[in-house]
Amino acid sequence: MMPSWLTVLLLSPLVVGLDLPNYEGLLTSQKPGVLEVTFHNRHSTTNLWNGDTLFGLTDIVRRLQNDNETKAVVFKSDVPKYFLNHLDLQIEPFDPTVASRMIELLYNMTNLPQVTIAAVEGIARGAGNEFLVSLDIRFATKAHTLLGQPEVGMGLMPGGGGGQYLPRLIGRGRAMEIILSSKDVTAEDAEEMGWINRAFDTSAEMHAHIDDLVSRLVLFPLGSLGAAKQSINRATRPPLEDLLMDAASFLERLADPAVQTTIARALTATRNQSDSYGEQFLGEAIPTFYG
Repeated sequence: MMPSWLTVLLLSPLVVGLDLPNYEGLLTSQKPGVLEVTFHNRHSTTNLWNGDTLFGLTDIVRRLQNDNETKAVVFKSDVPKYFLNHLDLQIEPFDPTVASRMIELLYNMTNLPQVTIAAVEGIARGAGNEFLVSLDIRFATKAHTLLGQPEVGMGLMPGGGGGQYLPRLIGRGRAMEIILSSKDVTAEDAEEMGWINRAFDTSAEMHAHIDDLVSRLVLFPLGSLGAAKQSINRATRPPLEDLLMDAASFLERLADPAVQTTIARALTATRNQSDSYGEQFLGEAIPTFYG
């Protein structure tokens, strides 16, 4: 059976609202009313967040701000087992503006009238989870999905808004437990907490659900979608000034020599952020950095 959203799109005039370039680290595709963005860090087997990720997403958000055709943006990954991972810890030279620029990107994304949706099939940690929790709607498959904020275990603190967005989703006590322990959370537990909207047994089930949701969204006026989003933002979104304070605190922690020692141990344990046991199960491996 043809998905309902595809039926709508086939019967709609062929209108593509965005003239997008080719991005390093992101793939895009469009159908009338829908933009699909795929995380594709070809230099990383674990889909690390790097400058290409930040640049590409910033450009897409800027273009969406002036686009009246797109109603929904669906984010996914084509890197096996990894949706979007933590910040690349080996970026040289390190850009001290990376945290504040990321926060401004995510905040601008919450202001978009378009509905942002995640289709998670894999790990989203650190910056990857901070991106995830800033989206409007989040779905995940149960296989391979682990979510987390490992920064405290590295001697840091969430610098991209994780400490601000996550408590508003799952509550203060649970956010304290997750962030302070640096533990990973499964899709099933994340669904129960409200971290994600729903966890699915299979990829097919998740994408069928997203297709059905998108088929409704593309019918509605963009102005109505945007106005409703802003209403929800006023009730739930952290203030920009608080987010930027987190970016400053992240940089303060990063300057501590003891943190650099811990990061070096983490790079060894994860085989320099390759697809190893240490990277796949980072939340479980973190206590070994202090042995």
